[in-house]
Amino acid sequence: MKPLNVAFVWHMHQPYYKDDLTSTYLLPWVRLRCAKDYLKMPALLDGYPKVRATFNLVPSLLAQIEDYGKEGSVDLFLNLSSRDAGELSAEEQTFLLRWMRESPRALRVQQSPRYLELASRSLDQQFSTQEIRDLQVWFNLAWCDPVSVDSDPRLSELKRKDRDFTERDKEPLFEAQAEVMTKVIPKYRELADRGQAELTFSPYYHPILPLLCHVDAARTANPQIKLPERHFSHREDAERQIELGQGLFERLIGRRPGGMWPSEMAVGESVAGLAVRAGIDWMISDEEVLARSIDAHIWRDPEGRVNVPAQLYRPYRIDREGQSVAMVFRDSSLSNLIGFDYQRMSSTDAARDLMARLRRIREQQNDDDYLAVIALDGENAWEFYPRDGHDFLNALYGELEAAAPDIVTTTVGDFLKEHPPQQQLHRLHTGSWIGASLDTWIGDPDHNTAWDLLADTRTWLEEQSRQRPHESGQAMNAWREILITEGSDWFWWFSRKHDSGMDQIWDNQFRLHLRNVYKVMGQRAPARLFQPILQKAPTPERGLPQAEIRPASRKDAAWSKAGFYQVGSGFGALHRPAGVVERVFYGNDAERLYVRIDTPRSAADLAAQNITLWLYCSGLTSPDGQKGSIDLPLPPAAAAEFGFEPAYVIRIEPRASGGGHVTLARVGDPPQRALPESEWDAQDPFFLSVPFAQLGRGAGDPVELALIVSRDGHDIEQVPPNGSMGLRVPGVSTVVEAEHGKPLKVLVAAAELAPFAKMGGIADVAASLSKELRRLGHDVRAVLPRYRQIDIAQHGLVPVVRGLQVPLGTQPVEATIYEGRINDMPVYFVDCPPLFDRDSMYGFGDDDARFIFFARALLEMLGPLDFRPDVIHLHDWQGALVPNLLDRLYADGPLSDVATALTIHNLSAQGVYGFGALTLAGLEKWGLMRVGIPGLDDVVNLLGRGIHFADVVNTVSERYAAEIQRPEFGEGLDEVLRANVHKLYGIVNGIDYEQFDPGRDPYIPHHYSATAPEAKALDRAELRTELGLERVDRPLCAIVSRFYDVKGLDLVEQALPAILGLGLQIVVIGTGDRRYEDLFRRVASEKPGTVAAVIGFDPALAQRIYAGADMLWMPSRFEPCGLAQLIALRYGTVPIVRATGGLADTIKDYDPVASMGNGFSFEAYDPWQFFAAVVRAWETYRHHSVWSWLVRRAMSEDVSWSRSAQKYLQLYRSAIANHRERRGIAALEG
Repeated sequence: MKPLNVAFVWHMHQPYYKDDLTSTYLLPWVRLRCAKDYLKMPALLDGYPKVRATFNLVPSLLAQIEDYGKEGSVDLFLNLSSRDAGELSAEEQTFLLRWMRESPRALRVQQSPRYLELASRSLDQQFSTQEIRDLQVWFNLAWCDPVSVDSDPRLSELKRKDRDFTERDKEPLFEAQAEVMTKVIPKYRELADRGQAELTFSPYYHPILPLLCHVDAARTANPQIKLPERHFSHREDAERQIELGQGLFERLIGRRPGGMWPSEMAVGESVAGLAVRAGIDWMISDEEVLARSIDAHIWRDPEGRVNVPAQLYRPYRIDREGQSVAMVFRDSSLSNLIGFDYQRMSSTDAARDLMARLRRIREQQNDDDYLAVIALDGENAWEFYPRDGHDFLNALYGELEAAAPDIVTTTVGDFLKEHPPQQQLHRLHTGSWIGASLDTWIGDPDHNTAWDLLADTRTWLEEQSRQRPHESGQAMNAWREILITEGSDWFWWFSRKHDSGMDQIWDNQFRLHLRNVYKVMGQRAPARLFQPILQKAPTPERGLPQAEIRPASRKDAAWSKAGFYQVGSGFGALHRPAGVVERVFYGNDAERLYVRIDTPRSAADLAAQNITLWLYCSGLTSPDGQKGSIDLPLPPAAAAEFGFEPAYVIRIEPRASGGGHVTLARVGDPPQRALPESEWDAQDPFFLSVPFAQLGRGAGDPVELALIVSRDGHDIEQVPPNGSMGLRVPGVSTVVEAEHGKPLKVLVAAAELAPFAKMGGIADVAASLSKELRRLGHDVRAVLPRYRQIDIAQHGLVPVVRGLQVPLGTQPVEATIYEGRINDMPVYFVDCPPLFDRDSMYGFGDDDARFIFFARALLEMLGPLDFRPDVIHLHDWQGALVPNLLDRLYADGPLSDVATALTIHNLSAQGVYGFGALTLAGLEKWGLMRVGIPGLDDVVNLLGRGIHFADVVNTVSERYAAEIQRPEFGEGLDEVLRANVHKLYGIVNGIDYEQFDPGRDPYIPHHYSATAPEAKALDRAELRTELGLERVDRPLCAIVSRFYDVKGLDLVEQALPAILGLGLQIVVIGTGDRRYEDLFRRVASEKPGTVAAVIGFDPALAQRIYAGADMLWMPSRFEPCGLAQLIALRYGTVPIVRATGGLADTIKDYDPVASMGNGFSFEAYDPWQFFAAVVRAWETYRHHSVWSWLVRRAMSEDVSWSRSAQKYLQLYRSAIANHRERRGIAALEG
């Protein structure tokens, strides 16, 4: 009887844990698996020369093993483990206890009495520093191969000691782990060189190949599966993953791999085609995939005999495109016995049971040549075996050695050479080792969200690569991030069937790699990539003050309304090595600044380590401080990274007896020394209450803070790591009041200005605001480029400056300045035909040069025009470089006193370019910003620079100004916005009262006013007739909107059946997403007389709808300002809105008890919250007198540009005050 050939295929795999942009390993499993499994598995074969095996080495694992030894790569878990346990912050300790204190049921935990003791305690118990240190050691020691621990004197001594480890005890542990990692790859090569092992590969980042080719492949096994909205289909990525895997394997192993283990054994017709094209000799999959491929049913008798062994134990040949690839299929029963069952048996019994099963297969083969394939993970199963599987594997390999020649271990490749497959497989079923389907990686809601995010990001990168072929190096790195996120592991943990206990970390890493695509390309990642896929939002790192506070101590409940900065968890450990501060709270009342510092250590502990805390505060610098007796811990260059000029410092010196000594000192210029001004003893040195007057701050002044921790006079920690914490003293600045009557000179600089050039709302805002400021008596002028569409003759433009030489790069470029008018307001046009005489306003490859030129030109023209503005008001990124230019190139000239205000309308458009933009602007010698904020340090972000250098910044509502400081709204600029919160404002736009006036609107049939609104009912009746709606005494609700998800129309869609059940009438006007156009068309056809839909936009009809409707719906997901709700108020149409952005600032929820409010609002983005708001409005409508009062109240709201213009005047004066303070001028002149 012929021998039975058995092929053990051990699959060695880890996903890609490294963030290449920071060279940081976010999870430790490559290091720990090397220490426990990846060297052990090949090394075991040294004792059994007759036993041969196949090892599948996933390239992403090999790449990380090779990389670990390189300088600069950091393992966050190793960093936390190796750090002094006494210096870990409370957050770092919590992280360690959560992720590095394993289940007491784990065998590796139970090997140590101390580890078991600590693992068995609950998280709410206190852990001492010694206990934390013992956990640091045991978490890592427990992941070392137990045989290596026993044979290595360094590790065996730690095991014997068991507890009360010292910091020095860690060194030999981590040395041993590092040594093991250097031996792993050479050991596999050694086995292959001597013919004892075959080494195979998988696609580089372990993707599910059929899904890469097309996500519809999942429907082969499950036709009812719900697929993602974006139909991902990129065979070229699958080809690339295979090609890269082969290349990396050959480089590190030194030979071409013949076999491929498709990730998760997921195969199909598409994968067969990929394999033959890649020249792969053979592939492996599961027996259930085979059964479905040949339409057979594979089953076993009670002793494990397969009903048709010739089908399972023979290789197959797939012929495609004139080439072939061999297929082998694993015996899933034998494989699963090792993976899940033998751990519960004695090692000897388990090994003998497997041998008996193999002998029964041999009995079935007769004179055939069978290959029994046993294939499974080479690492995971051993965690459940005593001594990490050593006893079982030694018993098994010993039995196999003795069983020869009856049972022979071989490699798949060698068997196929001796026995080329004769059976042809005509169809290869699409499926994996789990149920012969792909459901594990697609189909659940979180799966599909992840696939959609991947598809959107990939599509964006593909377009960027086409538009920017000269940046191929950047694009190559960005494509690498795409390939990483195609790996199977992310989608495995997004499955509802699996829970790693670390799913939030997997979620964050997946989105981090997608965000890296945008970072590498110098662009801002969209907000949705900051939102958890698994709907588990992390604790915010910082919060803004919510109200004035007056705490009496650190325990006062008032701190719940304070601003705070929370020092991050272990993932930020590299940036916060000291761990002295856990969080800082800050707030104020009208007269005092309050600060609370939370630290896990007592004052006595800090005093013993000679630790001092320094709270730097902004203000007017003074050279007198240099005469002081206090040496400051930060060098001037480091202090400059606060983003503000430190004027005062509060030194906190903890005392050994408890309490501390506090000194308030004036900081010198430069900030090297400080002059004490007052000092006091504090029973609680971590609670500060300081009058603003002592800090030189008055009403309306900004106050910025940064905390430094020093040891022995050297800084060791900074909170926040970059930028500052900020607030503003309540009240109106005395500087502003002193200047209130003086007319201002303002230059409004925008890329669009109605009626000359308009593509969006910015053109109307810039024009309406300028006209209103002019009406109020201020010298306001505007400037914009002269695009081709701005006809000189039509608009009566006249040249006022000819031959203006504007620097651009190394050569000046000539411009002509034309002047036109809006009423009596001068408008200047920068004319440069090579740059602006084009078919469109934006979207050109040289937009950086065009708008850098615009910024330089508007500054260069001021001299010849003899116009010296007090403030230049800039709109969006196109002019945002002006503050930077003034600060660097014009700081010593006649424009040195010009202040700047930057208004952000569109945060997503930022003007991001490469370093060459600085050369164009003449700023190259100052280089990149280097403010410590990713995305600003490594690219030229014009909007980011504007935010950093402008004297004041505003958005179009107060609520939106707060929202954009969070990642989900900040478009990647949230960190720089938080750092500049002291100068960030929100001002709601106004509407043009001449255009929107129900008292004289030419588009409505009946006019009315707030004092006499009765004619609104007549407009409603005529609107119903015009739209074919029934005349009923029920509210008429309106939607006047673009049709996009962001407008909350998905809430309307879900709540619509219930709303129609109330009997309300609805009119919709707008256009946009086809989905919503079809929705409203369908509902209108189904409910004639109740619902009217106008697809398109008719401005005249829109105003008749505002006049005739009773309610306006705006359930927006977010809304920076909003216009429709302002028009609705003007026309007495009561808004129903979601409280976000400008909607929250302008619409106050109706309170029937207090008789307050001007509409109805809801907070949560939920269809039933929206429905509840509609119901409340409908119930209020039933009370006619109350509704009439609400209509009058809405119409009495001032939503004009006059109101907004007054706020902009205050903004300008704040800009002037900030600018003069920054330049060291204590007060305005004259």
